[in-house]
Amino acid sequence: MRVQPNRVGQFPFRKAAPDERRQNFSEVQQPYSEEEVMREADRCLLCGTPVCIDACPVLLDVRGMNEAVARGDFKTAYERIRETNPLLGVTGRCCPQLQGLCEDACVLKWSGQPIGIGLIQRYVADWQRKNKQPQPKIAAETGRNIAIIGAGPAGIAAADLLKRYGHKVVVYEALPTPGGTAWYGIPDYHLPKDVLLHEIATVKEMGVEIKTSVIIGKDILLSQLLDENDAILITAGSKDPQRLDVPGSSLKGVINGYEFLQHVFVDGVNSYLKNPKYDLGKHIIVVGAGDTALDCARTALRLSLGQANVTIVYRRAEEDMPADSIMMEEAKEEGVKFRFLAQPKSFEASDKDNNDHVVEAIMDSMELGDPDQSGRRHPSPIPGKEFKMHCSSVLSAIGRGPDTFLSKQARLKMGKHESIAINDNYKTSMQRVFAAGDITSGETLVVKAMESGREAAQCVHEFLMGLEDQHISFYDRYYKHNLYDAMLEGKADTDLPPD
Repeated sequence: MRVQPNRVGQFPFRKAAPDERRQNFSEVQQPYSEEEVMREADRCLLCGTPVCIDACPVLLDVRGMNEAVARGDFKTAYERIRETNPLLGVTGRCCPQLQGLCEDACVLKWSGQPIGIGLIQRYVADWQRKNKQPQPKIAAETGRNIAIIGAGPAGIAAADLLKRYGHKVVVYEALPTPGGTAWYGIPDYHLPKDVLLHEIATVKEMGVEIKTSVIIGKDILLSQLLDENDAILITAGSKDPQRLDVPGSSLKGVINGYEFLQHVFVDGVNSYLKNPKYDLGKHIIVVGAGDTALDCARTALRLSLGQANVTIVYRRAEEDMPADSIMMEEAKEEGVKFRFLAQPKSFEASDKDNNDHVVEAIMDSMELGDPDQSGRRHPSPIPGKEFKMHCSSVLSAIGRGPDTFLSKQARLKMGKHESIAINDNYKTSMQRVFAAGDITSGETLVVKAMESGREAAQCVHEFLMGLEDQHISFYDRYYKHNLYDAMLEGKADTDLPPD
């Protein structure tokens, strides 16, 4: 009977000291050593039914990775997980593994602590950065040309798969640097940007071309792009923010949180620190409850070198917050404060010298009533229970919808919340134009955007090659046609993706 070694290290991971990290943008998460990662992988039960893989949107071969890492065979581990994921270092760091994903599904969760899958994946990805590996196999050229609009996680995942099928792929990105939200919306303390740039570079080395600072619909019309390609896949992501609709929201110092993060990180945080755009002051309110609200709060704290008083306000209770619980814990450790059951009613400026800069937030105290249509209890203001909060700036991070610029310009059919409408095969209302990722759904996780991008890429490939009536699911393709036992015996199909 196999005896499981004790778990190694702090769970879910070791962290830099709060007093240090609140003053810089260095990575919070601390990695395993080689000995630690092998011991942790050896805890894996190698389940016959790998529910951890089922829980991963891109079907990362967690079982195969752990088996190889436990033996110290990092090359094989990389090959197994690179098969379905071109952004291993990114997702290893950014996936909320304990919230409905792989670690949450691990059977060891019920008898102790789940396998540290994210840290093992991160170790393998970092190993590859130091030990460059051959590119995945690319099929013979098909002569088909595909344009992808948007170089975020969905676009990169789609480009990777389509190139491996032998198609010519050109990705168009509006910003100067590829990566989408992973580049400008995820702070460096959570995702060091050299990790992202390295993994994008490996996709480019396969032959994917990425053209930056090109806005489709402005610099190049969609119709023109369609004339030059056999198919187009739109993966432009989320961009249009929800605005605070209360009196005083147009005052100076009331700032859209998504735009704030983009300004800080789009040219690199070191560039921003040399020429900062914002003077947030010492009393900062962040409105919101998601990961972006936490990122705004923790970024603002670091810009002040840990000296600002940063408070997140949320209209519901703490247990209702949709943000990653681990990041909430980190924020609290760093000194971010939380005010629950509170919602801005208005913002006020000083009445001195005709100042139009926010200095105070009038807040409604909230109470939770009956559940709404989503099943969540509906928050309502308590009459006569308003209170004031002094503030030097307000960052609003209450959500954003799909980027609607191109869909409106090209008159594509739109669906719920102004997303691009697609059918089950990711086709839009325009012939030969497909769409995937956040632009079809609204904001989601990096790994879920990648899942959508890969699924859409598969549909584009089948459409171009006349295979639409022969669709094979990714699960069948990777785990029935490429069985784990055969992989261990060296008999697995090495020709994926198929020609």
